[in-house]
Amino acid sequence: MKIHDITATISNALPSYANGLRPIISHPAKILSGDAYNISKISFSSHTGTHVDTPFHFASDGTDCVTTPLDHFYGPAKVMSIDVSMHITHLDLEGLDINAGDIILLNTNQSKFMSCGEFKEDYYALTQEAAKYLVSKKIKTIGIDYLSIDPYGDECFLAHKTLLGSGIAVLEGLVLDDVCDGEYILSALPLKYTNGDGSPVRAILIEN
Repeated sequence: MKIHDITATISNALPSYANGLRPIISHPAKILSGDAYNISKISFSSHTGTHVDTPFHFASDGTDCVTTPLDHFYGPAKVMSIDVSMHITHLDLEGLDINAGDIILLNTNQSKFMSCGEFKEDYYALTQEAAKYLVSKKIKTIGIDYLSIDPYGDECFLAHKTLLGSGIAVLEGLVLDDVCDGEYILSALPLKYTNGDGSPVRAILIEN
């Protein structure tokens, strides 16, 4: 068994969709400062780094981090590389082996930007047509290797609303640089908190 860590490290090197939501890590107690133990204090957005989006993110009656079934975040998953030069369309997805109940993780070669600190506005995202195609395939979860499945500046959030509104969970900010295409077991469980619209996760792929 081999475990692939596909999680971006939470630090100041993380890009942030909104600069005011960067993680803040402090150390109220430190052994090196004479304390008996180390304690850290962490403040971050629910959409920091590698994270999940639940339907509650865009719908007040949608399932949240407590009520979204955990099989959206744990189970067989398919990593698929796609070569794109602009946003992902349904044509980019039609030739892929996508079936009902799948967890699909798209590698668009953007993971390297998850540790550069500076936010990349021209990242690749999903068009609404691509989102509708995934809904038609009745997948369980879609993941991508940058911070949002919607294009930067699209304040209608059509991909999010199309997917989450159909009960499809979303994983964003995956680090897939060193992972080959294929089938794995995914574990990317969110924190369990009331009205959780999203949550950072420790995402791993297990290869047998």
